Amino acid sequence: MLRSFRCFWLSISWLSTVSASAQVTSANLLNHQTDQFVRQLMDRAHVPGLSITIIRDGQLYYSQGYGLTKSDSTQRVTSETIFEAASLSKPVFAYAVLQLVEQGVLDLDKPLFEYLPYPDAADDERYKKITARLVLSHRTGFPNWRKNRKLPKLSMVAPPGERFGYSGEGYVYLQKVVEKISGKPLNTIMTEQVFTPLKMTRSSYIWNPAFDANFGLPHDQEGQAETKYKSNMANAAYSLQTTADDYARFVLAIMTSRGLKPGTIDQMLSFQVRLPKSFSGGESLSPTLHWGLGFGLERTPESDYFWHWGDNDTYKCYIVGSRQRRDGVVYFTNSANGLRLVSELNRHFMGFDTSTVDFLGYKSN
Repeated sequence: MLRSFRCFWLSISWLSTVSASAQVTSANLLNHQTDQFVRQLMDRAHVPGLSITIIRDGQLYYSQGYGLTKSDSTQRVTSETIFEAASLSKPVFAYAVLQLVEQGVLDLDKPLFEYLPYPDAADDERYKKITARLVLSHRTGFPNWRKNRKLPKLSMVAPPGERFGYSGEGYVYLQKVVEKISGKPLNTIMTEQVFTPLKMTRSSYIWNPAFDANFGLPHDQEGQAETKYKSNMANAAYSLQTTADDYARFVLAIMTSRGLKPGTIDQMLSFQVRLPKSFSGGESLSPTLHWGLGFGLERTPESDYFWHWGDNDTYKCYIVGSRQRRDGVVYFTNSANGLRLVSELNRHFMGFDTSTVDFLGYKSN
């Protein structure tokens, strides 16, 4: 009897080992295919360095760095490599703003003027109608950036609330309001409310000297490295320094309603305004694209997606996620060519052709 049981146990153990080995082999093959696919895209687009994190079923499924932090160096990009998030700074700030809304210290629909008058826009009384909701959905009427950033005066290009008009200036005004309400500088607010709770240990809206050992240098379209600007001035619209893994933790928080109530996430990902077919504007509206509170939104027959991109000229990045599927992709590059990868990466890892590419107007690979 004992011998029979031992033989049975050995058989089960052998089958378990074979099954586990098959899973490992399958995973290794998948990783190899992913690596080969990403490297081919990078080579075609002349992207020196890239870091990507894949989310599957609400988990960090795959994380890898590719290429070099500087094209003529030997330092390889890893999952710990710091990149500029550029406009991907905005959704993280929006998340912190909505936390303040939940705490009752900020009202989405109360004019920001009532919290803090804004001398930069004081020449146009219409600015007094701008609210946090209008900022987060890009309907302030402000331009993206004033023509001369050194001049204090900011001219409006449309009445608040009239239409979508992407604006970093709106985020700067809301940042000033949030700092006044909180009595703290932006990076302290973001560290306390977002980075520490979500374990985003390599993220900051100002340069951290700890990043010096591993960061991607910017590269132009020809692949020439440029000087990295290390700012000590936080800007909610574009100054976030982070990694693909850290940013994926933030995306997971959106998918799982961590740090915000499910109803608040519902509102964040609800349609606030339809987008034009082109980022440059026009009367023709997209049938699939909208903007929420901090994110772009795309509706397809299979699922709804939230997305955003970052473009600081020589740093380009992109994220897309589905709250229903709990799948997503986060990638950062140190290249002016980095957004040429959006279409194929989205198709390969998310399984659909996004309208975002046509909206943004970036030439595909």
